[in-house]
Amino acid sequence: MSLASCAVSHGSRLDLLARPKVNFKKHQDRPSVYWVDKVPSVSTCGMSQRQEELANPKKVIAINEDRPSPIWPVSSSALSAFPSARVQNLAQPKKTSQEWMEDRPAYSIVSEGAKKASASPRTLHLAKPKHKASCSLPGTPNSHQSSGKESSRSIKSAPTARTESLAVHKIEHPEYQHDLPVVRPVPSSALHTQATDRVCQLAKPSPRRIISDVYDPYKISPAAKHAEASPRIQELCTPPARRQRSKKM
Repeated sequence: MSLASCAVSHGSRLDLLARPKVNFKKHQDRPSVYWVDKVPSVSTCGMSQRQEELANPKKVIAINEDRPSPIWPVSSSALSAFPSARVQNLAQPKKTSQEWMEDRPAYSIVSEGAKKASASPRTLHLAKPKHKASCSLPGTPNSHQSSGKESSRSIKSAPTARTESLAVHKIEHPEYQHDLPVVRPVPSSALHTQATDRVCQLAKPSPRRIISDVYDPYKISPAAKHAEASPRIQELCTPPARRQRSKKM
């Protein structure tokens, strides 16, 4: 079905919807930029000779059948061939290292000399465990503590008289008084004591003038009415010249 036949044919809505979709790969569509008067002819493209050649399947190469027998004749050149020195060197198997040792068996055999051997005094001395003192610091040698003789290192590190005096803790002052306990008995002298007249006078609260109900806080006294301001007060009360403005009448 071509585009021209689709445009010319008329039918119902069902016939229009029943038509198959246009294959745009087969029919050339009109360009969207401009309009043409007639539908251009669809050109049929053909395959070139090279494309037809590439489309052909590969030819199967004839494979020779297997040899009829595992024994086949050897050529005279192979029989008279002699390997070179390099080939002979590469053909030799690798040798094991001189330092390689086989694994020891699980049950080793003890020699007679090891059975009859006796340990030297030095070996016995080294075989003894170390006895660490409880007061020694970790990582410090304890050999001088076990022996009765003191080494030169321990003599050099002995504390001096100044170090021992600095190491003594501080003594409390003889007049120092510790904090009193929270719960303590009250002495009898404090129970029967009497306050003096001065203490009683200081214990009284300060007297305050009782304001009567007829007191008027806005009443001006006669002395304030006849008071006159000093020249300094009048100078301070006068505003600066930049703030003085004349009243508009």
